[in-house]
Amino acid sequence: MEQLKTLEESALAYTIVDDTESVGRKRTVRILYPRCAPWQQMATLYKALKEQRSDKFATIIIQGIYAQGNNLYGFTNGQLQFDRNVRLGSQTMNRYQIETGNGFEADAIRIVLSE
Repeated sequence: MEQLKTLEESALAYTIVDDTESVGRKRTVRILYPRCAPWQQMATLYKALKEQRSDKFATIIIQGIYAQGNNLYGFTNGQLQFDRNVRLGSQTMNRYQIETGNGFEADAIRIVLSE
């Protein structure tokens, strides 16, 4: 988590394109920013999560896109899913699932962190 927090300094400016609340305390925020390296995608997604985070939601999904399109369920510039109070055995923790690119690329990075 410390390395992810350190990366935040290199985050790009972004614009919120769509902000949707779903049943079950879930929120999806789509952000638009330029195409960039995977580490910069992670930094930008994390920065957006920190700015959009709310205790009202159990799950917050930040989807990055580099060009506006009509696909509301796809992302092209990374995705971060934050889950609050995830149970792992007897422990309760927060989980971050980060994917770069569109998630299907051969060089996509997938990271799961917990705190």
